[in-house]
Amino acid sequence: MAGNCRNCNRANLLLAVQRADASCRRMSMIPIFALMLAPTQPLPLNEAQMRDIGCVATMALAVGERPDLAKPAKRWSGIVGQRVMDESGQPRELVATAMIESANAQAKLAEGAEARNQRIAQCQAIMYGELATVDAASAPLPKPVTSK
Repeated sequence: MAGNCRNCNRANLLLAVQRADASCRRMSMIPIFALMLAPTQPLPLNEAQMRDIGCVATMALAVGERPDLAKPAKRWSGIVGQRVMDESGQPRELVATAMIESANAQAKLAEGAEARNQRIAQCQAIMYGELATVDAASAPLPKPVTSK
């Protein structure tokens, strides 16, 4: 098929510039459709995403000591997981594995109670801040006041 289009060049094919020759026009559209159908590559996790995954793991481990954190930590882990998948394009399984591996690594840390409590407090502040933001964004608007 390439022999039918002696005047076409690669730049025209990739940019889908149509030439007067019908055989060139057909050839120039195929690569564009292929690019449109090609899946996008996931992005590597950035520093903030890795921090949040680490904090989800910290909160999961903290639930053993502080059951009052169970409900907000579970809700936040879902929010973080969905956000990381949306932002990075990484599959659910990979994000879940990253959270599990982070929890396993943190469980093996030989750290004192003070350092652990400080890490829990930092992650708790991040968690409650994001939960408050999500709650504010999804809160219903107040009913309008009718004048008499």
